[in-house]
Amino acid sequence: MNRRTMLTRLLGAGMLAGGSLGHAAGQFAAGLPRRLVSLDWGLTEMLLSLGVVPVGMANVQGFRRNFTACTLPAAVVDLGLMFQPNLELLWALKPELIIITPAHAALRASLEKVAPTLTLGRYRASPVPYLAARAETQQLAAILGREASGANALAQVDAAVAQARRQLMDAPATHIAPLYMVRFVDETHLRVYSTHSLYGEIMTLLGLHNAWPDTSHAAAFSTVGFEALGSAPEAALIYLKPLPVPVAKLMERSVLWQAMPFKNPGRMLALPSVPAEGGIVSAAYFAQVLSDVLVASADQQRKPANAAALLRATPDLRRASAQGTA
Repeated sequence: MNRRTMLTRLLGAGMLAGGSLGHAAGQFAAGLPRRLVSLDWGLTEMLLSLGVVPVGMANVQGFRRNFTACTLPAAVVDLGLMFQPNLELLWALKPELIIITPAHAALRASLEKVAPTLTLGRYRASPVPYLAARAETQQLAAILGREASGANALAQVDAAVAQARRQLMDAPATHIAPLYMVRFVDETHLRVYSTHSLYGEIMTLLGLHNAWPDTSHAAAFSTVGFEALGSAPEAALIYLKPLPVPVAKLMERSVLWQAMPFKNPGRMLALPSVPAEGGIVSAAYFAQVLSDVLVASADQQRKPANAAALLRATPDLRRASAQGTA
């Protein structure tokens, strides 16, 4: 399944199968809200997965740049910064519901002068953020009267993850080695993601082993130096693009990095950027691109071995051909 097909199913399913808005949610006396504003990228993704397009959101360009698995309609109004939205523009949009995160608590009183607010996004602080994102998606679907859309979106995510797992199972060599999942920060530090991250949960669902040791404090990631990755020399390194230019230059000259096993072919692989704070759409996209990259790498690694085997067999083939001609 290519990315466009997956996104059409995930986002389009919500559009087409969104149930009636006829029954009211308890906290909205005037009925279900139709004009929504989101001040968080992850919550905007959640709305889109339900087939709901907000009338406005914070930092539209940033969302389009970072949440590449989502298509945001051009009509969505940009309200500016996440924590300093343009209140005059917000009033003009006449929203019926503003969706925020716990980080917006200081703004809540001001926002509620405009419209009722709903706080979601707690899934990111959960030790199981993917499962928590699924639960919040269902919660939001119920509030908006789009239960059918929520069920469809979750079913499509399940199908995408299952397909990615099957793809890996068909190429067994792709999931033997443990994997470090990282994002490079600068020349000396990187974020390495644990099993308590969105990435870690999906890796587990795909049957992959996270090389970063599990921790009792359930942090989604740790910021460490390159040398911390030496504890699992058999592991491969998966990093999220982009690779900062200073880091790329460091890898060429660093004695420490040159001693790492990741410089060997097939041991360091790049993924398109997938936001760590994303929800179910990002999770499905991550499953797909990770599977694609691992399978492609395994195929590439097999080609030299197949070529070498062919070269070894060539003299025998020639002899057999000559005997047959004789």
